[in-house]
Amino acid sequence: MWLFVFAFFIVGLISVISPTTSWLLSNWWRFKGDADPSDLSLVIHRIGGVIMIIVAVFLVTRLL
Repeated sequence: MWLFVFAFFIVGLISVISPTTSWLLSNWWRFKGDADPSDLSLVIHRIGGVIMIIVAVFLVTRLL
């Protein structure tokens, strides 16, 4: 369970710090060549990262 929480936190942190990297990791198979994410997509990935971090912190407090 701790590994899951840690992975959830790390993925959320990557999404918050670099939403472009998060977008590329989740959509690399859809595009050939250079593709740029839209501004809305970056905002959604960043919000998703914040939610992941909140869930990870909640799970840590429930496990302790």
